[in-house]
Amino acid sequence: MGGGTIKMRILGIVALCAALGGCGIAARVDARNDYQTSAANYKACLSANPSAPQSCESYRLIMETDERKYNDLSAGLNPGSQRTGTLTVLNR
Repeated sequence: MGGGTIKMRILGIVALCAALGGCGIAARVDARNDYQTSAANYKACLSANPSAPQSCESYRLIMETDERKYNDLSAGLNPGSQRTGTLTVLNR
Protein backbone atom coordinates (compact mmCIF):
# COMPACT_ATOMS: atom_id res chain seq x y z
CA MET A 1 0.00 0.00 0.00
CA GLY A 2 1.30 3.41 -0.92
CA GLY A 3 1.28 6.47 1.29
CA GLY A 4 -1.46 8.07 -0.83
CA THR A 5 -3.82 5.13 -0.25
CA ILE A 6 -3.39 5.31 3.52
CA LYS A 7 -4.00 9.06 3.49
CA MET A 8 -7.18 8.57 1.43
CA ARG A 9 -8.45 5.93 3.89
CA ILE A 10 -7.76 8.18 6.85
CA LEU A 11 -9.53 11.05 5.10
CA GLY A 12 -12.50 8.76 4.39
CA ILE A 13 -12.67 7.68 8.03
CA VAL A 14 -12.55 11.29 9.23
CA ALA A 15 -15.33 12.26 6.79
CA LEU A 16 -17.47 9.33 7.93
CA CYS A 17 -17.02 10.24 11.60
CA ALA A 18 -17.97 13.85 10.90
CA ALA A 19 -21.09 12.78 9.02
CA LEU A 20 -22.16 10.41 11.80
CA GLY A 21 -21.57 13.08 14.43
CA GLY A 22 -23.80 15.45 12.49
CA CYS A 23 -26.61 12.89 12.54
CA GLY A 24 -26.45 12.76 16.33
CA ILE A 25 -26.68 16.52 16.61
CA ALA A 26 -29.65 16.65 14.22
CA ALA A 27 -31.44 13.97 16.24
CA ARG A 28 -30.78 15.94 19.43
CA VAL A 29 -32.19 19.14 17.88
CA ASP A 30 -35.28 17.25 16.67
CA ALA A 31 -35.77 15.75 20.14
CA ARG A 32 -35.41 19.17 21.77
CA ASN A 33 -37.97 20.65 19.38
CA ASP A 34 -40.39 17.78 20.06
CA TYR A 35 -39.99 18.31 23.80
CA GLN A 36 -40.53 22.06 23.57
CA THR A 37 -43.66 21.55 21.44
CA SER A 38 -45.13 18.93 23.76
CA ALA A 39 -44.35 21.06 26.83
CA ALA A 40 -46.11 24.04 25.22
CA ASN A 41 -49.11 21.84 24.38
CA TYR A 42 -49.28 20.60 27.97
CA LYS A 43 -49.06 24.13 29.40
CA ALA A 44 -51.75 25.33 26.99
CA CYS A 45 -54.02 22.48 28.06
CA LEU A 46 -53.45 23.29 31.73
CA SER A 47 -54.26 26.95 31.07
CA ALA A 48 -57.44 26.01 29.23
CA ASN A 49 -58.50 23.53 31.95
CA PRO A 50 -57.39 24.99 35.30
CA SER A 51 -60.10 23.18 37.26
CA ALA A 52 -59.57 19.83 35.51
CA PRO A 53 -55.82 19.20 35.06
CA GLN A 54 -56.52 15.46 34.79
CA SER A 55 -57.93 16.14 31.31
CA CYS A 56 -54.37 17.02 30.24
CA GLU A 57 -52.87 13.68 31.30
CA SER A 58 -52.18 12.55 27.72
CA TYR A 59 -50.27 15.79 27.04
CA ARG A 60 -48.23 15.30 30.21
CA LEU A 61 -47.32 11.74 29.23
CA ILE A 62 -46.25 12.85 25.74
CA MET A 63 -44.18 15.67 27.25
CA GLU A 64 -42.43 13.28 29.67
CA THR A 65 -41.70 10.80 26.88
CA ASP A 66 -40.23 13.56 24.72
CA GLU A 67 -38.19 14.82 27.68
CA ARG A 68 -36.72 11.35 28.30
CA LYS A 69 -35.84 11.00 24.62
CA TYR A 70 -34.13 14.40 24.62
CA ASN A 71 -32.24 13.65 27.85
CA ASP A 72 -31.14 10.25 26.57
CA LEU A 73 -29.75 11.78 23.36
CA SER A 74 -28.14 14.66 25.24
CA ALA A 75 -26.39 12.36 27.70
CA GLY A 76 -24.41 10.77 24.89
CA LEU A 77 -23.32 14.12 23.45
CA ASN A 78 -22.45 16.05 26.62
CA PRO A 79 -18.86 15.48 27.70
CA GLY A 80 -18.61 15.07 31.45
CA SER A 81 -22.12 13.72 31.84
CA GLN A 82 -23.18 10.35 33.05
CA ARG A 83 -26.56 8.71 32.79
CA THR A 84 -28.33 6.99 35.65
CA GLY A 85 -31.66 5.48 34.62
CA THR A 86 -33.50 8.34 32.98
CA LEU A 87 -31.61 10.96 34.96
CA THR A 88 -28.71 12.88 33.43
CA VAL A 89 -26.11 14.17 35.88
CA LEU A 90 -23.81 16.89 34.59
CA ASN A 91 -20.45 17.31 36.28
CA ARG A 92 -19.80 20.97 37.06
